Amino acid sequence: MRTENRKESGGELSGKSDPCAQGARYDAGGAGGANRRFLPIGQAVSKWETGESLPDLYKLAALADELGVSTDELCGREAALCGEVPATASAEETAERAAFAEELRRIAKQNRSLHYVVGILVLICGVLTMLSGYRSLQNSKAPSNEITTPAPLPDTITISGLTLDIDGIALVFRFVPSVSGEGYEWSASCAPDNNGLISVETTTDGGICTVRLLNVPRYGGVTLSATVTNGAESRSICLATDIRVGENSISWDPQV
Repeated sequence: MRTENRKESGGELSGKSDPCAQGARYDAGGAGGANRRFLPIGQAVSKWETGESLPDLYKLAALADELGVSTDELCGREAALCGEVPATASAEETAERAAFAEELRRIAKQNRSLHYVVGILVLICGVLTMLSGYRSLQNSKAPSNEITTPAPLPDTITISGLTLDIDGIALVFRFVPSVSGEGYEWSASCAPDNNGLISVETTTDGGICTVRLLNVPRYGGVTLSATVTNGAESRSICLATDIRVGENSISWDPQV
């Protein structure tokens, strides 16, 4: 902020008067006016006016405040040099800001449209998922109308491995049929059944049929038969006859 134009003439230092101090001095009422009130050393002002020296930044600011002017005006700067923006530059800046704001609005509008599209797609996917789940649930609840053709029974059915064990008060027969598995069901019956008092339980596991007999009468001959069915037809096979339970023994006559 310091500008000097000094030259030596005849061994003496001379310079141009500083317009900063001169203009402010005149506006404030001369050298004996306001300057003397806040600057205790009058010689300093004279040196500023003759260009022998310049005030430092703090004194320059104090001088501008006392005189009620800006530091730029105190130093004789033009308004265009004091940071004022030309009208053309302000118009260009305004146009750029308007264009930038318009671009932001356009991007925001696109984002809103994109959000709407994404929301609609998510909604459609959710509805389709719900419909698919509902249809699956209905299909699982609906009875099957398919007719399963039962596996035909072979012409010859054989029984092997017939055994008899005693489990408490029950007679347990076990055998391995040539036909078993899915689609086939085995059952057993006794004759006579002692007026329905003989209990017969039949189970099949791993291709082995187990028949439990309870309440078999003593000294009476009983015949045990097994029946297999596929739901459409059935076959019966006699397993044992003359099954008798004595006091200390059990007798039976296997038929397979």
